[in-house]
Amino acid sequence: MLKALKAAFDATLSLMRHVPDTGAGPIRLMRRTRIDYRKEVGDGLDASVFTAPVQWIARALPEARLTVKRTRRDGVEEDLADHDLVKLVANPNPFYGDMALWMATIFSFCFDGNAYWVKLRNRAGRPVQLWYVPHWMIEPLGSRDGLSFLTHYKYTPGSGLEPIIIAPDDVVHFRHGINPSNPRKGLSPIGGVLREIFMDLEASNFVAALLRNMGVPGVVIAPKAGALPTAEDVEATKVWFKQSFGGDKRGDPLVMGAPTDVHQFGFNPQQMNMDGARDVAEERICAALGVPAAVVGFGAGLQQTKVGATMESLLKLAWHNGVLPYCRMLADELSRSLLPDFGNTVGLRVTHDTSEVIALADHEDRETERWAKRVNSGAALVSEAREAWGLPVDDTHRIYLRPMAVLEVPAGAPPRALAPPKAQGEKARASAQAMERASAYARIIARAEKGQIAKVEGLLKAFFVGLGEAVREAAQPFLDADPTIAKARPADGEKADELLIEQILEALGIPAHETTFRRLLERHFLEVARTIAEAGELAGLSGRLPDPVARAIVAAGGRRAGLIDISDQTRRALYEALAEGRAAGEGVTQLVARIAGEVEAGPWGSAETRARTIARTETKYAQNISTIERGRAAGVEQFMVIDGRLGPGRSLPSHMARNGSIVSATEAREMADAEHPNGTLSFAPHFGLDDEED
Repeated sequence: MLKALKAAFDATLSLMRHVPDTGAGPIRLMRRTRIDYRKEVGDGLDASVFTAPVQWIARALPEARLTVKRTRRDGVEEDLADHDLVKLVANPNPFYGDMALWMATIFSFCFDGNAYWVKLRNRAGRPVQLWYVPHWMIEPLGSRDGLSFLTHYKYTPGSGLEPIIIAPDDVVHFRHGINPSNPRKGLSPIGGVLREIFMDLEASNFVAALLRNMGVPGVVIAPKAGALPTAEDVEATKVWFKQSFGGDKRGDPLVMGAPTDVHQFGFNPQQMNMDGARDVAEERICAALGVPAAVVGFGAGLQQTKVGATMESLLKLAWHNGVLPYCRMLADELSRSLLPDFGNTVGLRVTHDTSEVIALADHEDRETERWAKRVNSGAALVSEAREAWGLPVDDTHRIYLRPMAVLEVPAGAPPRALAPPKAQGEKARASAQAMERASAYARIIARAEKGQIAKVEGLLKAFFVGLGEAVREAAQPFLDADPTIAKARPADGEKADELLIEQILEALGIPAHETTFRRLLERHFLEVARTIAEAGELAGLSGRLPDPVARAIVAAGGRRAGLIDISDQTRRALYEALAEGRAAGEGVTQLVARIAGEVEAGPWGSAETRARTIARTETKYAQNISTIERGRAAGVEQFMVIDGRLGPGRSLPSHMARNGSIVSATEAREMADAEHPNGTLSFAPHFGLDDEED
C-alpha cells in the first residue's frame, strides 16, 4: 500500500517541468536601448547613489535582534535567545562576526536580489561555520531536462580556480522574490533603476572631469592674418603654454611674439545644472529599496522634509517599508534553510525582535495603548492583550472586563425608564462598585502571583544551596587546621567560637553574598512592579511606571532585616551547628556538613522551606509596596484593604474585620511593613466616590 502511494506521489511530481538549465543565457538589455547598463554599472560598489541607502539599511537592520521563538500549546510564544542558530549567526566563523555578515548579505540582497551563505559542517553533520559568498561567485543550477528544479550550486572562488559544486542543503540562499527570467534566483530590487544609477555615475564623472581639466585654463590660441603654423609649432606652443601658466604659475602675464588671438574656451557651470536629474536618480533608487531619501541624507529627501514630513515619520516609514520587510524575508529563509539543521522545528520560527528599535518605540507604545482601550471597553479579552504584549497567558486571562453600570438592551428595543434610586441606594451601589473594582484589581494581581512566587523560589533555593556550599569550603580549612575545635570547647570556648565564626564569615565574603541576595530580590520587586503597572492600567490608572516610582519599589527589595538578614542568620546558623555538632560528638567531616546544612536552611528546616517562605512573603510585600507607590504616582491617596479571603475559621478575626476598610497611603505602608510571613494582606487603589461626591 505504501509503495503504491509513493509511486502515485512520484508520478504526480514528475508532471512538473522547470525551466531547463542552459547556462547563463543571453544578456537581456533594458527596453528601448542598446546600452548594457548592467555592464556599465558593474558591481555597484562605486555608485554612491546606491551604496548610501544600502549602507543605511545594513546599519539599521542589526538593531532588530535575531531570535528563535517557540509557540507553546497554549498559544504563548517563548523567546529562545540562546538557541544554537542564534549563537552560530552571532559568531559565524573565526574571521568576522554577525555585523559584517549581515552588512555583506544586505548589499548582495539589495543589488542582485540574491545573497548566499555557505555552511561548513562538523563530522556530526551540524553547521559550525557560516561564510558569506558574493553573488557573482555562485550560481544555482538545475537539471538540463527540467525535471529537477535545483540540483546544486556552482561556486567559482576566482579566476584560474576550479569551480566547486555545493549541495543545496549546504547553502542558505536569500531570494528577493522570484526572478521570472530565472525562477531559481531572486529579483533584483534595483534592476529597474540601473539607468538612473548610470545617469548619476555619468553626472559625477562629468563634473569631476570638468573640474580636473579646468586646472589649466581652457583657451584657444590662434595666429592672426591667416598664418598657418606647422605641427611642430603647435605642439611647442601647447607645451610652453602649459609650463608657463599651469600649476603654481597660474595668473602670470602672457606676452606673445606675434599677432595672436587668445579666446577663453568654456562655459558657466551653472548652465550645466544637473541637480534635477540627480534628484530623480536618488528618489527612484530609494523608492526601489523602500527607504525615503531623507533618512539617507540625499538632497531630494531633505527637500521633502521642508514641506511637512518630519524626520521621525520618515524614519518609521523607512523601517516599515524597507527594513522590516527585509527582516521578514531573511528570517523566513533562515527558518527554512538553517533552522532544520538544529533538530526538531515544530513550533519554532526565526524572527527579529524589534522591541529595542528606537525608531519604532512610539509605535509600540501606541499599540499598547490601543490594546488597553480595547480591554477596558470590553471589546477584547485580557488574554488577547497579553498575547499582543508578549506576556504569558493561561485560562484565567480569558475574560472580558466590562463596566458594571452598563445595561444590556436588545437592538431595536425602547429604552427602559429607570426610577431614580434613593440617595442611600446610590451610596450603597457606589460602595459595592468600588469593592468590585478593588476585588477585580486584586484578582488580576493574584493570577500572576503563583508564577512569580515559583520563579523567585527557584532562584532563592539555588542561592541558599550555593551559600551552604560556599560556607562548607570556607569552614573546612579552619576545622582541618584544629580538629579539637570539633571535639571539645576550651576554657574560653565562647570567645574562641566567636573568633572562628568571624574567620569563617570573612573567608566566605558574606558582604558579597548579601549584595547578590539583595539584587536578586530587587529584580524580583521590579518584575512584580511591572505586573502591578499592567493591572493599574486595566483598572483605570493610565500611564507608564515612572522611574522614581520604580526606584522606590526596587529599593524596598532585600531590605527587611527580620526576614532576610543573611549575615545575622548565617552567624546564628554557625553557632547552632557548632553547638549541636559537638553535642552529637561529630567529627570534622560531619561537622562541616552540618554547618553547610544549617546555613542553607537558616531559621527554617530546609533550603526549600526557607526559599518558599521568603518567596511568598516577599512577593506579597512587593505587590503591596508596588500598589501603594504606583497609586501615589497616579494621585491616589486612599487604598482599600483586602484580607480574610480564606473565610471564617481559616482567617484571623482581625483580618476579617479590616477587609474592605479604607486607609491612607501612609497607613497602608505601615500595615504592609508589619505584615507577618505568609500573610494574606493586599491593597487596591480606592476607586469609590469620596464624601463630597456622595
